[in-house]
Amino acid sequence: MNARTILLGAALLTSAVTTGEEKPTLTHPDILFILIDSIKASHLGCYGYGRNTTPNIDRFAREECVRFETVIPGGSWTVPAVMTLFTALTADEHRRVMPDLPHDDRAVTLAEALRGAGYATVGITANPMASRRFGYGKGFDVWDDYSAALSPEAGMMKIASDYPKGLLISRMGASRLKRRDPAKPLFLFLFYMDPHWDFYPPPPYDMKFASTGKGPIRNAWAMTADKVTPEIRQRTLDAYDGEIAYCDNAISNLLASVAATPRGNDTIVVIAGDHGESFWERGFASHGNHLYDEELKVPLMIRVPKGRGLKPGGVVKGQVGGIDLAPTLLDLAGVPVPPSWKGRSLVSTMERGTSDGRPVVTETRVRDKLWQRAVRTDRWKVIAIDDFTKPVEAYDLVADPGETNNLVRAGASLPKEAQDLIPHLKPNEK
Repeated sequence: MNARTILLGAALLTSAVTTGEEKPTLTHPDILFILIDSIKASHLGCYGYGRNTTPNIDRFAREECVRFETVIPGGSWTVPAVMTLFTALTADEHRRVMPDLPHDDRAVTLAEALRGAGYATVGITANPMASRRFGYGKGFDVWDDYSAALSPEAGMMKIASDYPKGLLISRMGASRLKRRDPAKPLFLFLFYMDPHWDFYPPPPYDMKFASTGKGPIRNAWAMTADKVTPEIRQRTLDAYDGEIAYCDNAISNLLASVAATPRGNDTIVVIAGDHGESFWERGFASHGNHLYDEELKVPLMIRVPKGRGLKPGGVVKGQVGGIDLAPTLLDLAGVPVPPSWKGRSLVSTMERGTSDGRPVVTETRVRDKLWQRAVRTDRWKVIAIDDFTKPVEAYDLVADPGETNNLVRAGASLPKEAQDLIPHLKPNEK
């Protein structure tokens, strides 16, 4: 057991308090927000994956939730994507785009809105990119922050290989449920990092999907395409799936803890991803590199309290954005949505079973040297850099779901529906 695990585990023991098990009458339902780093929707069973990576999440989605078919986050890596989830703003508006750049701390967060409505707000994150020092703890009464156990000089390799594992995050969440304030509704946010590179799941998950008979490869994600053989790619995918399966097991423990609480049956539960992951489809691996769908499409399922008339197991067809999640949670909880938010509640979308087709804006910045923005609908995607007045890439996602035929490069004339997306490329910040 390493020092960080001891530090985080000790925090549970030293701060525990005893509360009664009485079930108070509260105005708002509890909310549990489970966020999983780097998890591709296409690698979950409930999204059609052939491997049994997520039996517990699949069952929960089928029996308890409304699931969204296509979800596009606010960015293709953690920093912009999570802040968009928290503020219902695009990255150019909340400005949390790189860890060392200023952001707009005036943006109202989901935790602030809930705390203002009387919620106790607790966040637990395994990802130091989503830390208090970068603004993510804003509005939380308690923020269990892994970065407190890291030196400010800790590099990305240290971060990626030495974070609290999913079972510890679940135990910390269960502990918070037991010592909650019974007089207040609870908002509990948990950020699991297990499917993030480096893909090296603990036994037996390291060999659970080892189709080649060999285990994980250290730092394979950092290899250039010319060094990646078919075997290396397959072993990396096998290890990634093992990380997802381990995380699925950890989350099942937390869900069981929620079910055992007096308010468990009425708790709003969200399971979501922050961004996807690439595996050399374009010659590189990891995330935050570009804005193709392999780095964007994430899972999202929402368990709605009984009495809202939403049938569990339903699937919302069409595209929605991560920007819309926070307004949805406030709507379900009966809390007013801040007027500054740009996202929209998805409650009516869940009732209808289809999205309204609204464009979603997403972006990434590579070491603050290459700023890319994309606008996506169910049919079209346009991508721009530099002055953002015209796209450098455009794709017909119906005819070309793999995004291999760049219509701009091919000199094709974009249809009106694609041209209508171009004004959305212009950032407010530029």
